Amino acid sequence: MLPLRDLQGAMAASVLQGTDAPLAPVVRADGIAVDGRLQVYRNNTFSSLTAALKDSFPVVCQLVDERFFGYAAQEYIRANPPLAPRLAEYGGDVAAFLGGFEPVRHLAYLPDVARLEWAVNAAYHAADAATLDPARIAAVPQERYPVLTFTGHPSVQLFASEFPVDRIWQAHQPGGDLEGKIDLSSGGCRLLIDRHDQDIRFLTLDAAGFALAAALCGGHPLQEAYEKAAAIDGAFDLIAALSTHLARGTFADFADSAA
Repeated sequence: MLPLRDLQGAMAASVLQGTDAPLAPVVRADGIAVDGRLQVYRNNTFSSLTAALKDSFPVVCQLVDERFFGYAAQEYIRANPPLAPRLAEYGGDVAAFLGGFEPVRHLAYLPDVARLEWAVNAAYHAADAATLDPARIAAVPQERYPVLTFTGHPSVQLFASEFPVDRIWQAHQPGGDLEGKIDLSSGGCRLLIDRHDQDIRFLTLDAAGFALAAALCGGHPLQEAYEKAAAIDGAFDLIAALSTHLARGTFADFADSAA
């Protein structure tokens, strides 16, 4: 009998790479050939993982068609087996994989579609948390505002692309316009993605607004975040932007960084 670690490694190699020889001495045939028994595990593994990837990347699947998606998924699974027990956490590097996958090299926007879908997946499965009550900010003396820091709600994801992948994603949702033409050179998108009452929401931001949101969610004090936004747009309206985020529930908490 192989030591447990060696047995686990041999089983992984058999399932992922089809290398069955090391397991032959320890698998009881019992009327079914060794390779047939192991093929059952191989089929179940690839089937369940491909289904999980399809659930997380339905738009990518629609864009390349289901048959090709199945082929790409098998290649991805062999190179990137799961490292965690939750299938919802599997697929975080699909976008990077597609970026280097020669058969889709001509679809330059596809990795960003996958990144957007993974951000949506992360927002949907994020932990629940209360949102920051705007009244708590109103009670803070205004002279303390510059040093306030904010904690983003767990569901908040910031996403940017040079392609209009938000429009591609929307077109492939139920009721979306699949007949409309999307010009890939029409400009990119900057989004704040979050979850509200189990629904995924997109907030479209301009460059300055995105810089502010990224800085605040990254733990920078309000004054520093505003300066990053103002460097892009000298007329940036901080009060309006902050009011939008507070009303939307972008933040879960805040703190006085100088306290």
